[in-house]
Amino acid sequence: MEKIAAACPKAIPWLNKHHNLIWSISKFSKECKVDYVNNNISECFNNWIKDYKDLLVVDLMDKIREKIMEKISTRQEIAKRLEGHILPSVLYELNMKSRGLHYDFCKSGSLSAEISRTTNEGKTWRYGVDLAKRTCGCGQWEVSGKPCTHAIFLFGKVRQLKVEDYVDDYYSVERFKVAYQFEITPMGDKSQWPKNDPGFEVVPPPLERPAGRPRKQRIKASGELGKRGPYQCKRCFQFGHIEKGCYATQAKLEQELPPPRPNKQKKKTKSKAVEASTEVTEPLNIIDDPKVTSSPENPVKHPDVNNVMYC
Repeated sequence: MEKIAAACPKAIPWLNKHHNLIWSISKFSKECKVDYVNNNISECFNNWIKDYKDLLVVDLMDKIREKIMEKISTRQEIAKRLEGHILPSVLYELNMKSRGLHYDFCKSGSLSAEISRTTNEGKTWRYGVDLAKRTCGCGQWEVSGKPCTHAIFLFGKVRQLKVEDYVDDYYSVERFKVAYQFEITPMGDKSQWPKNDPGFEVVPPPLERPAGRPRKQRIKASGELGKRGPYQCKRCFQFGHIEKGCYATQAKLEQELPPPRPNKQKKKTKSKAVEASTEVTEPLNIIDDPKVTSSPENPVKHPDVNNVMYC
């Protein structure tokens, strides 16, 4: 709420007036157990029937009926193999949540305690947990029906209790069997259906089919995240552009960078060794015979030397 008030103060009165019971999970009714809130059900159903969406309405409804009939039959077979009181998937989820919990513990009774912790940012939080009433200060246990991490940590301190005994009956095996106990009656082809004459003929509207293949996937809205959702910059975390086109951040980085140093051209100077090597001196006699001398008029050549060397 503080973040919403800082970003848009006008939104707080509107949320309190219109969405005080539906916009936040903590405000949901505690009678129906809600583990998560999203639109995955509609997305899964849309993907479930995408191969039949181009059929007629009668044929589409018949395909949906067949798929539901197969799904219920599969769930009935799964229910026959289930054992215990709570669904195995729920117990696996609770066991995964129990790993790596490091909280501060202050016991106030046999089945109640205060669970607190100080975060790395220096913020301290504390919740009161009562196992007898199945309540926690965070509110997750009452809304979802599954013990939260604070209650799971307290179960580790009280060794005599089991987590599965404090899970709501909504996640029990018996409820799962009751949900899929009915069957859909098989039926024949639509040619065997009884025909009825309503006395008039329904004619479709004169619409022209557009060019190209019909679209089967739903176009996501501008506010939805996903493949077709808005782009978010990884530098400034603003929507509408990507990191490559973040001009504001690039300008800020250019201001923070120090000015480039001027390139000083160094004068090329010859070293003394190079200057000494360029001086031409007198040729050396390469023949050690004292009887043979060399002169400009009579140069001496050694058979193994092609050029005269200088130092």
